[in-house]
Amino acid sequence: MAGGRTETTLQAVRRHLRNGWIILTERGAGALYGAAMREAAKLIDQPVGVFLAPRDILRDGPTLFRSQGLRATVGAVLRQIAAEHDPPLGRSRNPVNAAARAAAVRYHYAHDLTKPDGVVPARRPVNDCDFALEVPFGFAPQPKAAGRVAAIVHAFYPETLPAILARLANIPLGVDLFVSTDTQAKKDEIAKATTGWSKGAVEIRLVPNRGRDIAAKFVGFADVYARYDLFLHLHTKKSPHGGAPLARWLDYLLDNLVGSPGIAQAALALFDDPKMGVVLPQHLFEIRGILNWGYDYELARGLMRKMGVEIDKNRVLEFPSGSMFWGRSAAIRGLLDLGLRFDGFPEESGQVDGTLAHAIERIVLMAAEARGYEWLKIVRRDLYPLGATVLQVAGPKDIADGRLKVFQPCLAAVDTEVAPYARQQKETRPIAAYPSRNPRPRLNLLVPSVNPLQTFGGVATALRLFETWADALGPAFDKRIVVTDAEIEPAGYAALPGYAPTPFVASHDAAARALVDASERGVGRLDLRDRDIFVATAWWTAGLVRDVERERARFFGGARPFLYLVQDDEPNFYGWSSKYALAEATYRDGADIIAVINSEELYAAMTAKYAFRRAFCLPYELNAEIAGLLAPRARERTILVYGRQTVHRNGFELICAALTRWQQRDPIRASRWEIAFLGESFVDELVYPVQNARIEGKVALADYADRLSRASVGVSLMFSPHPSYPPLEMAQAGLTVIANSFPGKDLRARCPSIVALDDPTPENLSRAIEQAVAGAEPNIGAVTPHVALTPLALPGPRADADEIVALLREAAQ
Repeated sequence: MAGGRTETTLQAVRRHLRNGWIILTERGAGALYGAAMREAAKLIDQPVGVFLAPRDILRDGPTLFRSQGLRATVGAVLRQIAAEHDPPLGRSRNPVNAAARAAAVRYHYAHDLTKPDGVVPARRPVNDCDFALEVPFGFAPQPKAAGRVAAIVHAFYPETLPAILARLANIPLGVDLFVSTDTQAKKDEIAKATTGWSKGAVEIRLVPNRGRDIAAKFVGFADVYARYDLFLHLHTKKSPHGGAPLARWLDYLLDNLVGSPGIAQAALALFDDPKMGVVLPQHLFEIRGILNWGYDYELARGLMRKMGVEIDKNRVLEFPSGSMFWGRSAAIRGLLDLGLRFDGFPEESGQVDGTLAHAIERIVLMAAEARGYEWLKIVRRDLYPLGATVLQVAGPKDIADGRLKVFQPCLAAVDTEVAPYARQQKETRPIAAYPSRNPRPRLNLLVPSVNPLQTFGGVATALRLFETWADALGPAFDKRIVVTDAEIEPAGYAALPGYAPTPFVASHDAAARALVDASERGVGRLDLRDRDIFVATAWWTAGLVRDVERERARFFGGARPFLYLVQDDEPNFYGWSSKYALAEATYRDGADIIAVINSEELYAAMTAKYAFRRAFCLPYELNAEIAGLLAPRARERTILVYGRQTVHRNGFELICAALTRWQQRDPIRASRWEIAFLGESFVDELVYPVQNARIEGKVALADYADRLSRASVGVSLMFSPHPSYPPLEMAQAGLTVIANSFPGKDLRARCPSIVALDDPTPENLSRAIEQAVAGAEPNIGAVTPHVALTPLALPGPRADADEIVALLREAAQ
């Protein structure tokens, strides 16, 4: 036992040894070393404080030593070592996610609303995380595109048009030329320059000098796109405001788009992918430092709203800087349907930002994504200084592999950081998603943990039902388990041998049975298929499913319901709080929820408050494995306590207070009885001054069944509508059980011998324990029979696997 302020040296040593054993057996030797360093930091300095990596001692140590002293400096080093070696408290170490960590995209971003000059900052990948495919390809692609393409060129400076025409000759298809300019004199000059154009038709139009090339392309030639599948946007670009650094911009863009027959052929080959909407050149390196929203955010937001899409500055900004790109007409249909007019653009006055044209340039890729299309960037290796970000394309597979790095969706959420104000609700961290190309339907389970020591009744039930439904769906459906909270330990992977350990990173998504550790939100993205169907468990997984489903709808269109395995009235776990509101919101607007509600009592409680698309009742049944393991054993003087110290609804404090009162009131008899706390490991000092207590934690089912067969009394509280498994399991095994009643729940309806206290104060609970112990004494050493529970009338449709599977099939269509 541990004795609080009166703890002796021997008791302290015993406590540390026990804690060390728990850490070693549950988290490994590395975690034990980390915990030891943390304890050392407490002794030398304090439990919390700054961190100092050993490699930084020479650089930062002297400053820390001068400002805070030797103890603080040593403590900072020890805390850093502890954080590095103890995964639950420090950096994660799951080796399966090593690929995800290596591929994690880093961003330049500040949450500042505007800069001092009024510019709206943008989230942009850092330079070494911004990739492009190398052109020309290292093989000779054979584009499937047939017919002609439309080359739409705004020629404000006709003198540079010949350079464009020379590049256009590299296109291996017919090219109809559509040229705009703003004066008759320029039109005549353009007519002369295009006299010898032999690849297709030529049309020259006069347009107002408003909106520069953007208005000319999207308004002046708005009628052209319906006649062509593919187009190329170019213009006679000059950037007089940029001086020498931007003098090569025009040639850079042209050379990356149509600089040679091989480059043009490569660009066209990318459109063999029916999802490809835009192919754009990598940014001119000289402008990378000024890629932002500028003064265009409000205009861009308004345009996207007209297309039915909400944006925010926290999403990634990517766009064809210089407004030259290959495109699919269907991909920009949203922009064309805005009804843009020339008079909506300001008169030309040398503006360098803040106009409608600049806003449209920044949302071209967003508009394409909103129509279900993707984009890719290309670049010539010799034109771009960061060679490591130029991805070689030696064959078609390299295009598919490169897509995973190059295409980082603009409309998808990427901010998975936990803000300081949200650190008490880390479970709600968003999951970033990535559009998968795998067309197969898939059933997905989002669950907080699969580690055996953390899979209590609710998680175990979720895993069992998921397997039942997934197996019934058959081989036509893939299946995936996504762990949202607890890093998957080796034992977790071992417990699910039929699943492939799969990194949390955008991939080709080929695994038919995948197990994904998404606890490290910041390192990757979750592959998301068009026909993904989700099963939510804890309330926050339901919130995550709704977020992911919104992403799926954005990527692929349509709406799909999800299955919500409701295992308690979870909002009430948190009192009146933010978590209460978040949890409660997952049950509201239930038109997208197929609810499977665990137990008759909970079904009645939840359906009385919330309306779901469909609702099914999962009646209580004794775990078949436990039932098979129960055996006739002589009863012993043992009280089994379902004591999860971290789960408030299990009334841990009340039970300990009641046991203390009983023992102190009846010491002679109590000295002959042992108390076994099951369900969760914790340090034994937390039950002090309860005597004769063993903290056994979560035990294997065989060991649990053995304890049920030998114990005489059980204590298990649950302050919620759910009946809870332990008291019913104890009752069926023949124990005298002390539990509690709750509005809508009375376990005596299932087993009259259960003592269900209406007022479970420590005093009343202690009296019930005393009576139960006294009543059990005559049967010590005897074998008592198991008890059959009385089934309750079903309050709603039974959760029939065939009917649920039929709904899942329908949802995946």
